[in-house]
Amino acid sequence: MTLTSFYIPTTVLVMLQIPTASRAHIEKGLTAFGHLIDNKTFLLCFIHTLEEQKGFSLKDMSNVASLIMVVLQGKMEYATEVLKVLLADLIERHVEKDRARLLMRR
Repeated sequence: MTLTSFYIPTTVLVMLQIPTASRAHIEKGLTAFGHLIDNKTFLLCFIHTLEEQKGFSLKDMSNVASLIMVVLQGKMEYATEVLKVLLADLIERHVEKDRARLLMRR
């Protein structure tokens, strides 16, 4: 199930105490965000931007990664492509900084 086909039940919006008047806008925004997630360039840029934020903790990154993987569960080939690019970028950054050995720790 992808975010573009993801339906947010009204009960979830009620539990989040979202006013009825705002629900349509939130659903529309989530649908638009789902279309952006399906764009590989956007998703990679989004993830790299989050990684660069100093106040973005490892726990925050883990939570976002989990949510993205839930959204991409129905598109494992696409998710694998994105993960390959992210891993290649990580390796390249460590090699450039002469810290390649740190990749194999833990």
